[in-house]
Amino acid sequence: MSTATSEDTVEHTAGASRPTGIARCEELEGQSEPYTVHGVAIGANEVTHGANGPKFWPSDELRQAVQSLVGVPLTKNHDDDRVESVVGEVIDAGFEPGVGIVFEAEVDDEDLATKIARGRLEVSVHALHRDGGRTGEGELIVEDVQFLDLSLVPRGGSPSNFVEAGESPSEVLASLSTDEVAEILDDADSGSDTTNHESMTDDTDDTEQEEAIEADESETEAEDTEEAEVEADEAEVEETEAEVEADEAEVEDTEEAEAEAEEADADADLEEAELREELESLRAENQELRKELQSVRLEYAGQLSEGTPFEAAELAEKFSFDELREKFDEAEASLVSDEDTSEAEATPAPQTGDAESELSTSDDEDVESEIAALESKIENYDELGWDAAKADAEERLEELRS
Repeated sequence: MSTATSEDTVEHTAGASRPTGIARCEELEGQSEPYTVHGVAIGANEVTHGANGPKFWPSDELRQAVQSLVGVPLTKNHDDDRVESVVGEVIDAGFEPGVGIVFEAEVDDEDLATKIARGRLEVSVHALHRDGGRTGEGELIVEDVQFLDLSLVPRGGSPSNFVEAGESPSEVLASLSTDEVAEILDDADSGSDTTNHESMTDDTDDTEQEEAIEADESETEAEDTEEAEVEADEAEVEETEAEVEADEAEVEDTEEAEAEAEEADADADLEEAELREELESLRAENQELRKELQSVRLEYAGQLSEGTPFEAAELAEKFSFDELREKFDEAEASLVSDEDTSEAEATPAPQTGDAESELSTSDDEDVESEIAALESKIENYDELGWDAAKADAEERLEELRS
């Protein structure tokens, strides 16, 4: 079918009436190599969009150039440099008004014929042409077209191109006899030796013929061929695998970092718990020391309050621990000194006889009594930590014992 887009341009689309899918493989039954295929090489008054911009293919130019397509190689991906890329030949071509150039070709490869029957391939022309100016829309108008080959490709440049298995139903091909086809092939072979291509350009470039063919080969090789698609898929798979590996490595690093962070947090919590426990122990110990200090203060105050109008609590509140200990030590020293003086004054002069014996017995009893009192004080001072008072009492005890 076709859709008119302007006065001189017609864009073609493939009709939906042709069979598609695996059912097409039935058309290969009963056939052997070479397999016959047919289709539309390029549509009439069609605009193609290639690497060198849009090009307009007038019907008159295609009608004049159609016979140059007969006898050209049927290749894969426009590769006409390698022998293995030639997979067949165009055996007939004709111009069908309102459609374009229809063709019939032979395919020597069964796998390619199967793909054609299943509708997985298209065709693309490779031609030389001259520059015939520009259309109103800026499209290059091709002139003096000469076809070089017809290629099997995953996606052709002509919007209305197609290729199917079997012979062509077109009447423009059926009207030619075998002798006419042979004559056309001979003319094409003889004319190819004398045609001047210096001023002609490829349908995909605007440079000289050799450069144009090389550029076209580079472009077609870069298109969506089966091999390129496989390589692209493999590259994508490898890239995906690399991304997955990178993600797994990142996840692993993240998990390790999280585990280390959790371990560090656990260590910090344990250290904090130990510090808290140690702090509580120090607080308890400090509390015990405070209680002990208060007890000693009250003991000092109690000793100092004896024989005074002051209460022990009043003295403990008024004086610090050091002040109470200092006053107690002074009081103890004074007490020891007064005892020595009193004993000296109370000791009578030595007498003879029974009196002397009685005095000696009395003195011994007093000394023993004082020693016992000092030993008791020393033990008490030691428990209270009164070192100065203890030292004085021990010194006095030594004097008495000596």
